Amino acid sequence: MHTTRQPAKLEESPISSLLQIHPRFMRSVHLERDIEDPRSSQAYILTPVARQALERITASFRQNSTQRAWRIAGDYGSGKTDFALALARVAKGAKTELPRDLGKFIGRVTLLPAMATGDSEPLGRTILRALNISWDSKRGPSTEEVLSAVRVAVTKARRKHNGLLLILDELGKNLEYAARNPEFDDIFLLQRLAEEASRSGEKTFVVAAMLHQGVAAYASGLDSASKREWDKVAGRFEEIVYSQPTEQVATLVAATLNVQMDRLPLSVQNESHAAMRAALAAGLYGSVAAESLIDLSAKIFPLHPTVLPVLIRTMRKFGQNERSLFSFISSGEPMGLQSHVSQRIGEVGHYRISNVFDYVRSNLLPTIVAGNAYTHWGVIEAVLASTQIETPEEDAVLKTIAMLSLLDAPDLPSTEEAVVLAVGKGRATTKAIEKLRARGVIYERGTIRGLCLWPHTSVNLDETFSQALEVTSNRGDGIRELCDHIQSEPLVPRAYYTDTGTLRYANVHIFPATELETILANVPTLDGKGADLNVYVALPFDTSQHNKIQKLLAVKAQELPDGAYVTLGLPQNAAVKAMRDLMAWKWVHENVPQLSGDRFAREEVTRQIKMAEKNVRDKLGGIDNLAVSTGKRQTFHHRESTSPVVLATGRELLTFLGDECRRIYPCSPRILNELINRRYPSGAAVGARTKLVDAMVAFSDKPNLGFDINKRPPEMALYLSILKYGKIHVETKAGWAFRVPKPKDDHCRVLPALEHITDVLQLKGIDALVPVLEVFDALSLPPFGIREGLQPFIVAIYLATYHQRVALYEDGTYLHEVSGEAFLRLMKEPQHFHLQYCELDTVRAEVLNNLLTQLKINPRDASKTDLLDLIRPLAIFISREVPDYARKTHILSAAASTVRTALLDAREPIKLIFTTLPEACGLSPVGKGGLKNPELFAAGLKTALHEIRTAYPNLIQRLSDSITAAFKIDLTGQQARENIMDRAAQLGAAVTEPALKAFALRLSDKILDHRGWIESIANLLARKSPERWTDKDESEFNHQLELAAGKFLRTEMALIGTTKKLNGHACRIALTKSDGTEMGDLINWDGMDDARIATAEIAIKDILAQHGRYGMAAAMKAIWARLESENKT
Repeated sequence: MHTTRQPAKLEESPISSLLQIHPRFMRSVHLERDIEDPRSSQAYILTPVARQALERITASFRQNSTQRAWRIAGDYGSGKTDFALALARVAKGAKTELPRDLGKFIGRVTLLPAMATGDSEPLGRTILRALNISWDSKRGPSTEEVLSAVRVAVTKARRKHNGLLLILDELGKNLEYAARNPEFDDIFLLQRLAEEASRSGEKTFVVAAMLHQGVAAYASGLDSASKREWDKVAGRFEEIVYSQPTEQVATLVAATLNVQMDRLPLSVQNESHAAMRAALAAGLYGSVAAESLIDLSAKIFPLHPTVLPVLIRTMRKFGQNERSLFSFISSGEPMGLQSHVSQRIGEVGHYRISNVFDYVRSNLLPTIVAGNAYTHWGVIEAVLASTQIETPEEDAVLKTIAMLSLLDAPDLPSTEEAVVLAVGKGRATTKAIEKLRARGVIYERGTIRGLCLWPHTSVNLDETFSQALEVTSNRGDGIRELCDHIQSEPLVPRAYYTDTGTLRYANVHIFPATELETILANVPTLDGKGADLNVYVALPFDTSQHNKIQKLLAVKAQELPDGAYVTLGLPQNAAVKAMRDLMAWKWVHENVPQLSGDRFAREEVTRQIKMAEKNVRDKLGGIDNLAVSTGKRQTFHHRESTSPVVLATGRELLTFLGDECRRIYPCSPRILNELINRRYPSGAAVGARTKLVDAMVAFSDKPNLGFDINKRPPEMALYLSILKYGKIHVETKAGWAFRVPKPKDDHCRVLPALEHITDVLQLKGIDALVPVLEVFDALSLPPFGIREGLQPFIVAIYLATYHQRVALYEDGTYLHEVSGEAFLRLMKEPQHFHLQYCELDTVRAEVLNNLLTQLKINPRDASKTDLLDLIRPLAIFISREVPDYARKTHILSAAASTVRTALLDAREPIKLIFTTLPEACGLSPVGKGGLKNPELFAAGLKTALHEIRTAYPNLIQRLSDSITAAFKIDLTGQQARENIMDRAAQLGAAVTEPALKAFALRLSDKILDHRGWIESIANLLARKSPERWTDKDESEFNHQLELAAGKFLRTEMALIGTTKKLNGHACRIALTKSDGTEMGDLINWDGMDDARIATAEIAIKDILAQHGRYGMAAAMKAIWARLESENKT
């Protein structure tokens, strides 16, 4: 090899001074532009790959060849477009525009080249553009129109040539468009184009299409049937893989750099030759002719021989069809080659693998988004950030290992030998590796896999992801999977909520467009239980499906129920593809057990899932969240519009939905209190609602229902915002009361709901019991749409304002008032409650008025009497005003007993007043003709009620009489009680026996009034309050009274003379007959009329004085008979 001596100052010159980069490589090639430049192919370098491709294609120029459809596939930057330019000039026979070695491919057969660069458009337009035919119609050209134009072009070309060569560069863009828009049938056009070329015969027509990848790769997002169709079309084209071997790439790089070898330092040349020999020995270039690469090693300076295979692989893996090896050579990007060559030769030398790492880190990091490379990148950054670099060699070693690990290529192992070769500096590099290994920065992964920056990795994510794609791609319809994945948020028109206080929402249902007819047939009507509105979004896969569904919607829109809106999304083939990536990554996460032992790979899979989810959202273009403005407009079909409504997503759509809520729910209350106006109120709201209802019953006549106006508990807030603000609880001339608000005062808009409840109750007929649940359901439906938290309170307002005409039943029993406890039960178990509307005809109203007059009951509203004006007083009377005894005793007349039974067993107010009570009074039910004698009914009812009311007072009187009789006192009333109290006080102080002492203490009580005194004694003896007695308890009382009073009297007789009170005012008399029988009693004349005693005493003395012992005998017989008579009674 010839070398020359170089001046010493050359090492201080910039590397760029040694290079004369050919301008042809300074920009990318453009087919239509560069064909106009006759010099654009003169520097073309004919590589073996290009030679073989030209030989095959030019052979098809011959007559009657059937191989005239070609597809040339190769990576970005591999020179396909440059080759297409050379091919066009060879076909045209433009020998002067080609280098000498290409001229020999020109034969007798020449073809007119027609060429175009593909774009995201129908294939037919691109072909017509290649033929210089303009197409102004919005409609794309049909297959036959395109083929006809091709035949015409072939005919015209034959005037000067033998036929036509059609070159389609960047055909992949057309194929991507075709995959998204199958309705244009471009794949069929491509098939027909290949067939036209293969059958062209003497009218030679050759097609050459340039692609970055195989045809099937562009159909990856399609269904299986479509993929098979694309594969069949791909088979119609002869394939040429335009991939330059590394040796040929080195030749091209050398030609591009155009190093001035006579000025390149000898030391650099020798180093390059030695490095290339070592690289070849290490297998970095595969099995190639060693001598040719050794000759090229210095000609690719400043690229180090080890860096060229790494650069080729880097651009292929991370270039993303934006960078090629040759664009890298000419690019001025940071850390790139141009940045390197601007430095002095003596300072930087070769561009090495560590420099490639810096370039990737500065420029290509955004492209490292998947697979092992992304997994490793996080570890690499962490290691580089945490490692203290002691020498430049350590830095270069780490970056070289990092770059080789990123590529993760079996033919580019990061062995210690390869790293030392790539870094250079021999012993210093080996020492740096030893130190880094000793410090635990780098690890040995065996002699084959070499050095690494992490201990181990067990999962190849690229391979597992590819496997996952194969597995998940066969699961089913991609659009179905996409729709199942989308979690669309409900749409909430906030402005409507602010205005009305009701939070309404529209559910968004996303489904495949192919299911549209099924969905439309099953759209539910608004039932008040679910969403207030329903938005349906049909997702088509492609434009063809989109157009078909659009036509179907135009026909079916009028069949939609009110509140349903259907819109059609854009074709989602890109989102489906993104979804398949997501499904694949999830499959990897769930089905690769090795992930459990590889933290880095596991973290990477998690990152990939998150990124894939974001990618799916991005591809959806906002269709999954219509509440957010994307600048796009959607067409919504619904029943109430003769034409679809076009709306922008976001605020415009939400405003429209709010207006629709106003239209569908015009009678909804306007209650601006979120405590209660909601579907599921909180526990605090339920408690406040219950307390408020309790106050509505107990304190309806008080201002603010008795609440302290200075405090603001939740129930007070409810009162102020609804009852007071809505003019429902108002001050009248008679005081505070509940009133149905007038339309002008109905600030809370409850009047329509109250009137609707009346309609629901009347619909079932007068006197019918309507389940409260039916009322709730009616309030839920449009045009009301009242929330579940508000429905019970609306019913409570209805009961308060329509109290005269509405009855509430629980398990069939009439409730004369709704307490807080009853209301709580109604909320928890509404199925047990019924409402009844009680409206009277003229005949019944007359009977009712007569009863109210006779019973002296004043109706709440004097202008209109209602049945409940009588029912409530009767219910209160029988349930509260009389004690249990009056409801149980049989000591009543038959009429009173029957009336009482009727009141106790009443279930329906109308039946009670106009059927049961008249029958109880011995009259016929009130019919259409009314009663013959309504006064008789009123009088009989009044008498019966009086008897029921006085049943208990009569019991108390009987008990009082029994007590007086038991103590054998001729006195009555208060005098008898005082006599007994005094005697009991004397006795109570002297006795200790518990029962007798308790009895004496009750008898001696002076604090209780007379009725209380009787009830106290009765309670002691019967062990039960007399209010709860039955008739048996009264009998038991009399028995116990006889025993207790007898014991009292006997003890009292035994104590004569022992107490000061009785001394001289009582005397015990006892008579004994000869047969041993005795008769005796205690005679106590304390409190008696002394004058009468004195008169009787004189009379008895006169008898005894007149008759002597006969008189004495007669007196004893008379006393015996008297005592015997008293004992019998």
